Amino acid sequence: RPPFICAPAAMRLTLLLALAYVMGAEAFAPTGASAFARASGTSAVSMKYSPIKAGVQVEVIAGDDKGKTGKVISVDRKPSKKKNGPFVLVEGVNIITKHVKPRARGETGKREQKEGPIHISNLKPVKAEAASE
Repeated sequence: RPPFICAPAAMRLTLLLALAYVMGAEAFAPTGASAFARASGTSAVSMKYSPIKAGVQVEVIAGDDKGKTGKVISVDRKPSKKKNGPFVLVEGVNIITKHVKPRARGETGKREQKEGPIHISNLKPVKAEAASE
């Protein structure tokens, strides 16, 4: 039986701290992107230094619109409870149709087409030279 199991609580804590010092603090820390997401409460995608900002030309690398390029309209960096992660609106990509009811008398209903949000991990910035060619 190892000696730290039988030892009093204060001694166990001292032994664990000494072990952590010898092995390095990383030995006791959780690893991986999911650990980062749990610790920070945000998506594992880092937004601090993201090159994807409004006005940048991007290419879709995953999803139904894979291969399409467009200009970023806006970036929503705050994750909500239902949607995890930063979302981006890209011009001409992920077009959704919204049916709008008539609001006043004599007005007819209509269908509006607008861009839907795409997760930032499904986009990559396109270099200026590649976009102009």
